[in-house]
Amino acid sequence: MIGSLTGVISHHIGGAVLLEVGGIGYLVAVPARIQPSLQVGTEAHLFIYDHVREDARRLFGFTSLDERHFFETLISISGVGPKVALLILSVGTIDDIRKAVESGDVGFLTSVPGIGAKTAKKIVLELKGKLVEDAEESTSDREVVDALVALGYSSSHAREAVRLIDVTIVDTEERIRIALKMLSS
Repeated sequence: MIGSLTGVISHHIGGAVLLEVGGIGYLVAVPARIQPSLQVGTEAHLFIYDHVREDARRLFGFTSLDERHFFETLISISGVGPKVALLILSVGTIDDIRKAVESGDVGFLTSVPGIGAKTAKKIVLELKGKLVEDAEESTSDREVVDALVALGYSSSHAREAVRLIDVTIVDTEERIRIALKMLSS
């Protein structure tokens, strides 16, 4: 699975960029609001969500781990696929979307092409309250949680272990080691 890519933007193709990495061009779909910042000829680092289906494989790119995590949260909702989640991230920042969900602003979500009132209400219902918890989690904590989940631990157990780690320890690898010790005992 591809986690991130660093390379030179060679083309813009629809809602995607062609990222040249070591002589290989990766077509990476990105939110429309960040596409203008990815100028042709410049180097870019994108955090990748690698979506694999039986008939296709698509890469979705984000400029931060927070965006990628938010994207993953959106596609975890039944009826919200990667294309719709990308469109949601195209209409506003994570904070804009978080505020709309927390305030129950269905109109904000229905402004996204392809999202009707029913889907917007479902998104609000499933995410309300959950996004505040995610917002309080630092990027470092999220990296540790993601690593633990990748190793097979549940998200809730991983988050609990991370909460118990001394805040003075800032090295991510050390935080992962400590959390693994807690979870294995």
